[in-house]
Amino acid sequence: MTRQELLAIVFSETAYDNPPPTVVARIGRFLQEGVRQVLSEPGLERLQDSDTPYTFSTVAAQARYVVPESIARLLHFTERTNDWRLTPMSLAEYRALDPDPTVTSGTPTHFVPIGQVGVAVQPSNASEIFVDSDSGSDVNTAYLEGIITGGYTRRVAVTMTGTTAVSFSSAITSFIELNDFYLSHPAVGTVTLHEDASGGTELARITIGKTRPTYYGFYLWPTPAAAVTYYVDYRRALAPFISDSAEPPGPAEFHDLYADYAIHREWLFKKDFDAAAVAKSRFDGRLSKLKYATQVDSDQIVIAGRGRRIGHSRLGAYYPADSWR
Repeated sequence: MTRQELLAIVFSETAYDNPPPTVVARIGRFLQEGVRQVLSEPGLERLQDSDTPYTFSTVAAQARYVVPESIARLLHFTERTNDWRLTPMSLAEYRALDPDPTVTSGTPTHFVPIGQVGVAVQPSNASEIFVDSDSGSDVNTAYLEGIITGGYTRRVAVTMTGTTAVSFSSAITSFIELNDFYLSHPAVGTVTLHEDASGGTELARITIGKTRPTYYGFYLWPTPAAAVTYYVDYRRALAPFISDSAEPPGPAEFHDLYADYAIHREWLFKKDFDAAAVAKSRFDGRLSKLKYATQVDSDQIVIAGRGRRIGHSRLGAYYPADSWR
């Protein structure tokens, strides 16, 4: 069911024959809110999980990596040459094991999520920072926040000149860490941040229509000693539910629950609390059925006690895949 079809259901249920633009915009926001509400329910966040893994290759002696803006959370890392899966590790444990990641290197056994980061790559040394675009129409203001030599915080701004790179400040050539990079208006082209000069090392990229880069960062432990390809299962970032032809997440037979949520919110807006309660009850019922449909397999039978472990036996074909010590 598309967004346009969901809007039509909400208009009909809330007695709008020809809703004005303000109502269309408000109910559109309620539908978006409903999507966020459903995906925030325990167990339903899996509706945003990836199908095809994201692949990347490590670089020798590099511990920190990022994945692009389409990825909101890292789930599993696997390496297919040796059929190996990395184990998650907390940042606190990582710092305790390796205060200096350059000291230890080898084949990674753990990954360390560090969450959203402002740039893909930090400056390699104290640097002057430049910004440019591949479109001459990008002439808005770019902002940069970071730390310079000595630990002092700086926030600088510069007016972009399209494809010609400009320095954020020729007086500040000692940025050692960048915390945030953003634009005053959405990018017309692809805007890039560079270290030291035009065409220098790319530190971050803002894609068309965005105002800031979004990366999810992580470390590998120990620091990779060679290039290895990893396959990453991930949770997709939530895309704005604004296109009339877009469909909400989840099985099509449950798409009506998003309309129920928007109907509930619209009746609350109108202060018709009885009608709002009816719509909320209908939404809760459909939400419960969606949870069951997406979390319980059709052939799953619940039994008491411990079941056998699923997997491969290392003792041969006639031995079960149980664990041993």
